[in-house]
Parts: sequence; C-alpha cells; structure tokens
Amino acid sequence: MNSSKAGRSLNAVSLIFGIPLAIVLFTWAGWITVTAFVGGQAPFFFVDFEGVNPIRGLFWLIIVDPLVLTVAYWIFMLVMLPIGAFAAGIGRATDRR
Repeated sequence: MNSSKAGRSLNAVSLIFGIPLAIVLFTWAGWITVTAFVGGQAPFFFVDFEGVNPIRGLFWLIIVDPLVLTVAYWIFMLVMLPIGAFAAGIGRATDRR
C-alpha cells in the first residue's frame, strides 16, 4: 500500500466516489434485468417490457447486460480517472512541502 499523501488521497477518493458509483451501477443493471424477466418499464431506458417472459430475461441477462455494463464501465472510468488523477496530483503537491 502506498503511504504517500498521493496514495492516501487516491484511496480516499476511490472510497468516497468509486464504491457508491459502482453500487449504483450494479443496482441499476440488476433492476433492468429483473424488469426484463417480470415486465414493466425499464429504468432509464425507453423500453417497456410486457408480461413475464423468462426467455426475454435470459436474453437480456446473457446478451444485453454485458453490453450495458461495458458501456457503463467506460462512463464510470471517464468520471473516476480524472477525479483520481486530480486527488493524486493534490497529494503529490502537498507531499513536496
């Protein structure tokens, strides 16, 4: 584990921002998958699933979920990488003092 201020800053930022964002992401993906199985309006998608359909749910789980999670991961990294780099930069700047 890195004991410098930069490492500690990066760890703090990942705990404060990264874990809650990841929990939200996986909750959202799970909610969409359950909706695909049981029917209803998919959250944040303009898709309305009608009735219970295990085949549609399995299709969503096996084919669509990996695609959605991949795109969401890219967005997650676009948010987290600059925040982490900024926190590490601030930690390094204060380390030099």
